[in-house]
Amino acid sequence: MRFTPSHRAHLPELDLTAMIDVIFLLIIFFMTTAQFVERARAELDLPREQGESEVRALSPPLIINVLHEGDQRYLVGERMLDERGVKEVIEREIARHRAEGGAIADFEVVVRADQRGPSRYINDLGALLRQRGVGRWRLATEPE
Repeated sequence: MRFTPSHRAHLPELDLTAMIDVIFLLIIFFMTTAQFVERARAELDLPREQGESEVRALSPPLIINVLHEGDQRYLVGERMLDERGVKEVIEREIARHRAEGGAIADFEVVVRADQRGPSRYINDLGALLRQRGVGRWRLATEPE
């Protein structure tokens, strides 16, 4: 005697193509953005200090690298700038921050300065930021 089911259970077919496409797009996105982050960091000999253990940024900060040699001492993103150029970048970023509805008190700047360079350039940058109303800027350090 053979028992044959009169009714077979049908499992729904799942098409995973769309999900796989999204996964590949996310992988490409994260790999690309990781490359942009690496390009924004210049090879600098940062001061060795303990620094803050926890950083709480309200928005992504403007990163300004201060180099130890050359006529154009500032590196913002991939652009080498002199003092006038960095002043224009700061003013443009402040205007963009305000246009997005942010207060100047929330605008943050991270200064990455090579410890082999003269501190005069850091002081000039700090004075420039203070003149523009930026009260929050941090000096990046390398943990000991």
